[in-house]
Amino acid sequence: MRNDLTVTQRKLADAEKQVGNERARAQVASDRFGFLAQKVKGVKARIRTNHGDIEVEFYPEKAPLHSFSFITRAESGYYDGTQFHRVIPGFMIQGGDPLSKDDNPANDGSGGPIVSIPHEFNDIEHTPGILSMARTGDTRYGAGSQFFIMHKRYPSLDGQYTVFGKATKGIDVVETIVNLPRDRNDRPQTPAKILSIEVYR
Repeated sequence: MRNDLTVTQRKLADAEKQVGNERARAQVASDRFGFLAQKVKGVKARIRTNHGDIEVEFYPEKAPLHSFSFITRAESGYYDGTQFHRVIPGFMIQGGDPLSKDDNPANDGSGGPIVSIPHEFNDIEHTPGILSMARTGDTRYGAGSQFFIMHKRYPSLDGQYTVFGKATKGIDVVETIVNLPRDRNDRPQTPAKILSIEVYR
């Protein structure tokens, strides 16, 4: 009985320690995310496409990880040469897949970084021009590099995808891209390329 009690006490102690570690990690993460929000505050981006430019602002106070991730990838040239591989009128245009650079349209939409980031669902609605992050499955860590810009209001996405910015200029470019002729997989029949993304304050 005494041995059983000792084992139980050890398990409880380990559990308490684990809870303490989780709380500590959560606090560190919170502090780190706050730092990221300050780091990218006021940053904007100009998405240069072969159909014109789209200027976006970010919401780091709502989605610090997503804002920071997109901005750092843009600065590194990660998105250069990728395409808006999925366009649906009345819905959105989607891009950011590195596999869309190759000549194999069959793999478009399946690429992205090995490491994904946790969702930052918030209360911002998916209205025209909203910049939101695509995700894979329902896992907590499902956000990679693919993003989409809303064409029209789509309430069913609210609280299910992370909004991290909004297009402030170039809505006409979104309109042009979303209305390009497309195949049965909603891929534009003529490329809608991201030539580069300029990050500025």
